[in-house]
Amino acid sequence: MHATSTNTANPVEEPLEAVLHPIHKRWLEEARRFLDPTLNPRTESWTRSAAGRYLHEEFLDRFRWELALVDELHPFLAADMSERLRCEGARLARLRLEVDRIGHRRRTAAQVTSATRDILEQLALWCVEIEAAAGAIPREALTGEAAAFLVHPERIRP
Repeated sequence: MHATSTNTANPVEEPLEAVLHPIHKRWLEEARRFLDPTLNPRTESWTRSAAGRYLHEEFLDRFRWELALVDELHPFLAADMSERLRCEGARLARLRLEVDRIGHRRRTAAQVTSATRDILEQLALWCVEIEAAAGAIPREALTGEAAAFLVHPERIRP
């Protein structure tokens, strides 16, 4: 005997906010798993290097998808909200580049720690802002890369 779900809602009809929340939650957990160790200024250089690789590869792939999502949300959002999401995304991009830049130099552990903390805080804020902006926008309103990602969020890379 198999249990059946009583939820009859079509996942395509779910509000985008409800779809994005678990995706963002997984991304934040992943980012913390790779970046939290660098919050200790005494972290070994190889740990900081691993965090740098994460930011340059997996994080960057996911970040690009989020930027595409923000672009697709643009027609549904007030101009000030759209601009705010873009500015917050640009700040996150600058922080990521800063960690990449300083992470390769010697004696920069304290700076890496501070910048990494800023990345984690900015990422959490940006995800919440995107979810709030998406609100009740139906999932089927999205097209292209963002829509494809929502079908298979485990496939970040093309």
